[in-house]
Amino acid sequence: MSDFEEKYDYQEIMVEDISQIYKIANDYNSFYDLPRSGRGDPGDERTYLQAFYRGQSDSSWKITPSICRDTSVDESILESGDLLFEVMAYNQHYIHATRLIDFTMDINVALFFACCENIEKDAAIFIWSYSPYDPKWTRIKIQCELVNVKKQRISVSEYAEILLQKYPELKDNCTYKKDFYTDLVSYLDHGFMIMQPRNPYLGNMRIQRQKGCLYVCGVKFETPIDKMRTSVNAGNNILCPHEPEAPKELDGGNFLVKVVIPARLKNVIMKQLEAKGITKEALLPM
Repeated sequence: MSDFEEKYDYQEIMVEDISQIYKIANDYNSFYDLPRSGRGDPGDERTYLQAFYRGQSDSSWKITPSICRDTSVDESILESGDLLFEVMAYNQHYIHATRLIDFTMDINVALFFACCENIEKDAAIFIWSYSPYDPKWTRIKIQCELVNVKKQRISVSEYAEILLQKYPELKDNCTYKKDFYTDLVSYLDHGFMIMQPRNPYLGNMRIQRQKGCLYVCGVKFETPIDKMRTSVNAGNNILCPHEPEAPKELDGGNFLVKVVIPARLKNVIMKQLEAKGITKEALLPM
């Protein structure tokens, strides 16, 4: 029987029973000292690093946004103000494929989605530590506005002009356009994890009951941007607005643990989850 090893490298662990899954999760949180609150500022109690879980019913699947699995489906996740998270979550769960990846803060929820389908396949639970993002809709708008770009390739400077024309208030966040280009490269190269607001506006019971959060994926760049992040060069980067990419860390990266669940355990786990009230009716209300 394999156990969690106290190291930062990627780990893939095959389990023999459900108790081992919980032990791995507990050991992971203990090793990384999660969740961590505050950043050293007096009175700051916000969580800035915690574990997130994702269950997949086939252990051979990679972690990808749904739009990459169903390219025939278009997306539309634009909304205004504080409704943005709810609209994004609603589209993810009820409408069509998006550039989002579902995670949960509850390992039991991840276990349900790992074991509820593909009964003949081994499943997987992924454990990943990340900084939850306290949503500032400016950053999310920058990501979401990509769906309206008509071109398949566009420079960062061109995209910046589109944003600044539509959202003039963005000019307040930077002294020079070149600084904005640098910010855009950072926002678009790597995604971010957003949490549901404390006071949801829409009745999306799925995201609430699943204790869900959404990872907004970054996009593909035509060439490596390691040397093109400075304000002098950032605007010249060419991005592919309709080609979202999951972060490399979700494909065998550090801090990621993949727990493989044998197919023979799925029915047993589903019965144990049902006893806890973790059922399809509870997690997937119509």
